[in-house]
Amino acid sequence: MEQARLSPPVAEQAHKLAYQLAEKLRNQKSASGRAGMVQGLLQEFSLSSQEGVALMCLAEALLRIPDKATRDALIRDKISNGNWQSHIGRSPSLFVNAATWGLLFTGRLVSTHNEANLSRSLNRIIGKSGEPLIRKGVDMAMRLMGEQFVTGETIAQALANARKLEEKGFRYSYDMLGEAALTAADAQAYMVSYQQAIHAIGKASNGRGIYEGPGISIKLSALHPRYSRAQYDRVMEELYPRLKSLTLLARQYDIGLNIDAEEADRLEISLDLLEKLCFEPELAGWNGIGFVIQAYQKRCPLVIDYLVDLASRSRRRLMIRLVKGAYWDSEIKRAQMEGLEGYPVYTRKVYTDVSYLACAKKTARRP
Repeated sequence: MEQARLSPPVAEQAHKLAYQLAEKLRNQKSASGRAGMVQGLLQEFSLSSQEGVALMCLAEALLRIPDKATRDALIRDKISNGNWQSHIGRSPSLFVNAATWGLLFTGRLVSTHNEANLSRSLNRIIGKSGEPLIRKGVDMAMRLMGEQFVTGETIAQALANARKLEEKGFRYSYDMLGEAALTAADAQAYMVSYQQAIHAIGKASNGRGIYEGPGISIKLSALHPRYSRAQYDRVMEELYPRLKSLTLLARQYDIGLNIDAEEADRLEISLDLLEKLCFEPELAGWNGIGFVIQAYQKRCPLVIDYLVDLASRSRRRLMIRLVKGAYWDSEIKRAQMEGLEGYPVYTRKVYTDVSYLACAKKTARRP
């Protein structure tokens, strides 16, 4: 707590900045275009409500589901239990209220989709013909929201969409949404995708360098189907050459390459790969190697100490990106399944927030 505490002047400055940012974001809900519509919808359906969680689940999942049957099943699961009535008329935005009426209607329809006691013929007719309309409507709404969180469906599209914000001073590290590789074919496909992405990002960077230009984040579990400590020797023998190859390609274009965060049980092996990479003679004198650390892990301050020491021993600067964490549900579940005495991550968001502030101050002290 003490490490995360801000001095009164800094705390006051941070509060003012947060207030200004929140005020500008709230004002955007009345703006024209897609950004304003999405902002209003997100304010109405916050992540503290069951409906907000359902919308976020849909926004993430519908974009990845190619077949209609699975989409329909997901819509029935996520919408049918929402308390959409409580949101009707609360928002001044026409878009939000229209969406609420639609969700209320589809929620009722979907929740009774399999019930045998439909008494009105109108409901039966709608039940037979309405599902494609529901799917289309929800799909359009979720794609509209998804565009606010996913920069592009391809690297080329993402690079094009990012240009306006880059002109305002924003910097991007691109990632490709996907899961861990399960087969050698999966790993090879990801390898090719990463190579193509580095070529595209490198050309877009146009010599701006690792700090001013865009970079890439790579997921090591996508590059090997057996990425675990139990397969340590195999990972070092098979995965490291792929990691080295991608890093050398990134150096060729002088763009940053970050090793993305993984689950807690993969932290040590990720650090071992990073250390081996830092002492690679072919990468000497280049500061584009990066590592992502997660503040919700209880070991985060110790990881920072290790990275500072590694940078000193390898005589280089490391690009460190501090995030809050991405695998909370699976970390909690795995710890419970294994009967561990504690959890590798903090169990409440407020604890993660405190850890993030403390770790941010720790990294800032060692530029």
